[in-house]
Amino acid sequence: MKLTAHGVHIELPRGWSGRLWSRQHGVATLHVGNYALALSDGEFGDRSTEAMRPGAAFFALTEYRPGAGLKPSHGLFSATRLPRRLDPAQFSVRGLAHPRPDQVGSQHFFTVAERPFCLYVVLAGGRTMRRRQLAQVDHVLKTLRIDRRV
Repeated sequence: MKLTAHGVHIELPRGWSGRLWSRQHGVATLHVGNYALALSDGEFGDRSTEAMRPGAAFFALTEYRPGAGLKPSHGLFSATRLPRRLDPAQFSVRGLAHPRPDQVGSQHFFTVAERPFCLYVVLAGGRTMRRRQLAQVDHVLKTLRIDRRV
C-alpha cells in the first residue's frame, strides 16, 4: 500500500497500516505500524503505542514548523539525512514519550528538503525480537521520500 500526501511518500508492506495527515499550520504527520493503528491519535501515537503487543513496531514522522527559533538544518535539526538504518543500541526506555513495560524507543531529529522532522520509533517485546523488528522498520524507511514544499 502506498501513502502519499503533503509531500510525504511511503510504501507499506502487506500487514502494515499507516496514516498520513496534515496537522495545524499544514505540517505533516505519518504513523506506521506492523499492527492496526488507532484511528484517532496524537502526533507521537500515544494510543497506538499503548495497544502494542510483543513483536510490534511503530514509528511516527512528525514535521515541525520553522520559526520562533526553529531553523531547518540548525541545532536539534542539524542532521540533513533521514535515518534509513536504525541502530539497536540507540533504543531505550528513555527514548519513549510515554514509558511502558516491554517497550523501547528512539528519536531522531533531522531536516530533509528544508523541512524539519522527528522520527520517533517504538519497539515492543524482548531484546531478541528487536533485530527483526528493526530490519522491518529499516525496510519501510527505505521507501520513504520527502519532497520540498512548493
